[in-house]
Amino acid sequence: MTVWDWPNQQTVRADQSGPGIDTGAAAAAVEVDDNEPTVDEMTKAQLLDYAAEHEIDEVDESMTKAEIRDAITEAETG
Repeated sequence: MTVWDWPNQQTVRADQSGPGIDTGAAAAAVEVDDNEPTVDEMTKAQLLDYAAEHEIDEVDESMTKAEIRDAITEAETG
């Protein structure tokens, strides 16, 4: 059974939650800036700039784009 707490509201989020329901995942999804490329979409120069801005020291220009991307991902996740 579905209970609608906010009648006449359209679903606005990818997870199908309504505008009055704030879950951690939905709130984070709403804050994503669509103008910023993801790490997978960045060029090598953008990845190097991103690593410098986020103080990821394991990255240098001699690395391949894939190695830089992996180093950024590793630094951010663990």
